Amino acid sequence: MSDNVSLLEGRIREKAYRLWQDAGSPDGQEEDFWHRAKTEVEQEEKKLDKELADSFPASDPPSTTGVTGPKRRKAPR
Repeated sequence: MSDNVSLLEGRIREKAYRLWQDAGSPDGQEEDFWHRAKTEVEQEEKKLDKELADSFPASDPPSTTGVTGPKRRKAPR
Protein backbone atom coordinates (compact mmCIF):
# COMPACT_ATOMS: atom_id res chain seq x y z
CA MET A 1 0.00 0.00 0.00
CA SER A 2 1.38 3.42 -0.91
CA ASP A 3 2.04 6.12 1.65
CA ASN A 4 -0.68 8.33 0.13
CA VAL A 5 -3.29 5.61 0.50
CA SER A 6 -2.18 4.96 4.09
CA LEU A 7 -2.41 8.68 4.90
CA LEU A 8 -5.84 8.95 3.30
CA GLU A 9 -7.15 5.92 5.18
CA GLY A 10 -5.72 7.32 8.40
CA ARG A 11 -7.54 10.62 7.88
CA ILE A 12 -10.78 8.77 7.15
CA ARG A 13 -10.34 6.58 10.24
CA GLU A 14 -9.71 9.58 12.49
CA LYS A 15 -12.68 11.51 11.08
CA ALA A 16 -14.97 8.47 11.38
CA TYR A 17 -13.92 8.05 14.99
CA ARG A 18 -14.61 11.73 15.77
CA LEU A 19 -18.00 11.55 14.05
CA TRP A 20 -18.83 8.38 15.99
CA GLN A 21 -17.82 9.98 19.30
CA ASP A 22 -19.76 13.17 18.53
CA ALA A 23 -22.85 11.04 17.88
CA GLY A 24 -22.57 9.44 21.32
CA SER A 25 -20.64 6.30 20.28
CA PRO A 26 -23.65 4.29 19.02
CA ASP A 27 -23.22 0.56 18.43
CA GLY A 28 -23.64 -1.05 15.03
CA GLN A 29 -23.16 2.01 12.81
CA GLU A 30 -19.46 1.75 12.06
CA GLU A 31 -19.92 1.49 8.29
CA ASP A 32 -22.22 4.51 8.22
CA PHE A 33 -19.61 6.63 10.00
CA TRP A 34 -16.84 5.28 7.75
CA HIS A 35 -18.74 6.18 4.58
CA ARG A 36 -19.68 9.61 5.91
CA ALA A 37 -16.07 10.29 6.90
CA LYS A 38 -14.79 9.07 3.53
CA THR A 39 -17.17 11.42 1.70
CA GLU A 40 -16.15 14.37 3.87
CA VAL A 41 -12.42 13.70 3.47
CA GLU A 42 -12.79 13.34 -0.31
CA GLN A 43 -14.68 16.66 -0.46
CA GLU A 44 -11.94 18.33 1.60
CA GLU A 45 -9.30 16.90 -0.76
CA LYS A 46 -11.13 18.18 -3.86
CA LYS A 47 -11.55 21.63 -2.31
CA LEU A 48 -7.86 21.78 -1.42
CA ASP A 49 -6.83 20.56 -4.88
CA LYS A 50 -8.96 23.27 -6.48
CA GLU A 51 -7.50 25.97 -4.23
CA LEU A 52 -3.94 24.84 -4.90
CA ALA A 53 -4.43 24.47 -8.66
CA ASP A 54 -4.56 28.25 -9.03
CA SER A 55 -1.34 28.74 -7.08
CA PHE A 56 1.04 26.71 -9.25
CA PRO A 57 3.63 27.42 -10.31
CA ALA A 58 4.20 29.14 -7.01
CA SER A 59 6.59 31.59 -8.61
CA ASP A 60 8.84 31.94 -11.60
CA PRO A 61 12.56 32.13 -11.00
CA PRO A 62 14.03 35.64 -11.23
CA SER A 63 15.14 36.54 -14.73
CA THR A 64 18.69 37.16 -13.56
CA THR A 65 19.42 33.57 -12.60
CA GLY A 66 21.27 31.08 -14.70
CA VAL A 67 18.03 29.18 -15.08
CA THR A 68 16.30 31.84 -17.16
CA GLY A 69 19.05 34.32 -17.96
CA PRO A 70 21.41 34.21 -20.93
CA LYS A 71 23.93 31.41 -21.13
CA ARG A 72 27.32 32.21 -19.75
CA ARG A 73 30.00 32.50 -22.35
CA LYS A 74 33.18 30.62 -21.87
CA ALA A 75 36.23 32.78 -21.44
CA PRO A 76 38.60 32.70 -24.47
CA ARG A 77 41.75 30.65 -23.94
